[in-house]
Parts: sequence; C-alpha cells; structure tokens
Amino acid sequence: PCFKSFVPVLLMVCFVSTGVLQAQIPADRDGLLNAEGMGQAKFAEQNGYPGPKHVLELGDKLQLSDEQKKTVTAAYNDMATRAKDIGKQIVRIEGELNDAFARNFVNEKSVRDDAEEIGRLRGKLRSVHLNAHLRTKALLTAKQIEMYKTLRGVTKEVKK
Repeated sequence: PCFKSFVPVLLMVCFVSTGVLQAQIPADRDGLLNAEGMGQAKFAEQNGYPGPKHVLELGDKLQLSDEQKKTVTAAYNDMATRAKDIGKQIVRIEGELNDAFARNFVNEKSVRDDAEEIGRLRGKLRSVHLNAHLRTKALLTAKQIEMYKTLRGVTKEVKK
C-alpha cells in the first residue's frame, strides 16, 4: 500500500529531473539555430522596414511580382544562412561557458572573454536581421509597404 502512493511521486521527480537536465543553453537556443528573428528587428518593423520572411508569407496579398519574390527569397536565404551560422557559434560558446562553470574550470578572464564574444556575436546577429529588413524595404513599392504595415498591424510606437 505504501509503495503505490510512492510511484506517482517517483514519476513526478523523474519528469521534473528530465526537464531540468534538458534545459537549453542558451534559453533561446532553438531560435538561434533556426534563424528566428526573436524581436531583434522590432524597431525596423515598427518603422516600415518589412521583414523578408513575413513579406514572403504575405506575397499574394502584397501582389509581389515574380522578380520581387525571387529577390526577397534571396535576401531571406542569405539572412537565414548567416544567422544560423552565427547562432551556432553563440550556442557553442554558451555551452562551453556552461560546461566550464559545471566543471569549476572558470576564472574572471575566461568568463569575461566568453561573455564579450557572445555579446559581439549577438550584435552581429542583430545586424544581419536588421540589414535583411533594409534590403527588403528597398525591393518593395511604397504601396506594398503600406499594405504590409496594415496586414501586420504595424503601428509606430510613440516616443516618451
């Protein structure tokens, strides 16, 4: 009788432990590896610089020409390739930093060096995303940009 009440508790501990062990380092790992924007180009989006992924998703409604589809696709593919490469580097360094802490093999210099490299790479990644928005805007007409903003519900934030 006592064992039966222990089984659910044991199962719960196993599930929770598995979740903790599988925690992703860094927390945004999947987004980094899949070239997801994760809000990195929010300022561009809010100010009328459309993202290539969303432009392609809305291609029919925006009435993209075949040439526009081709060039926006190229801009997206270039961004995605570069972003995935940088994302892999960030994930690798984050993992190494995590492992170094787990093994008690860290010092102030190694932490500083890794953190600065992660910051540099995240800045480079943001630049890749923002520049994709710049390139995409240049490929669209003013009418398409206005339609995009309407379809995406883009509203410019008021500065305080």
